[in-house]
Amino acid sequence: MFHLASFDEIAGVAHGIEVTNPNMVARIRRAADSLNRYEIATRLGQAITEAADAAHLRDFEEAEFGEASADAIVDCEYQDELAAAWSLVAAEHQLISPETIIAHDGSVH
Repeated sequence: MFHLASFDEIAGVAHGIEVTNPNMVARIRRAADSLNRYEIATRLGQAITEAADAAHLRDFEEAEFGEASADAIVDCEYQDELAAAWSLVAAEHQLISPETIIAHDGSVH
């Protein structure tokens, strides 16, 4: 399971998503332009929940069958990237701060 230990690592993940998937980040930024801060926060929460669900499914398949299916692996990776992109946009809109993340032990799921 994916755990972040500090805000610096989160900044690295967010920056990394800009490098590894710039089209996704651009798409999320365009979508966020028409949203207010509460809607952006809602989208971030949904993305984190979906990433956690995908990670749990992947972990279940690995435990149950010895390996996860290709679909579970791809879905988990996509949902992690989506959550990272929404986290980046939320940070750009000053919706998350280091204090918020550290208060929740720094874990995404």
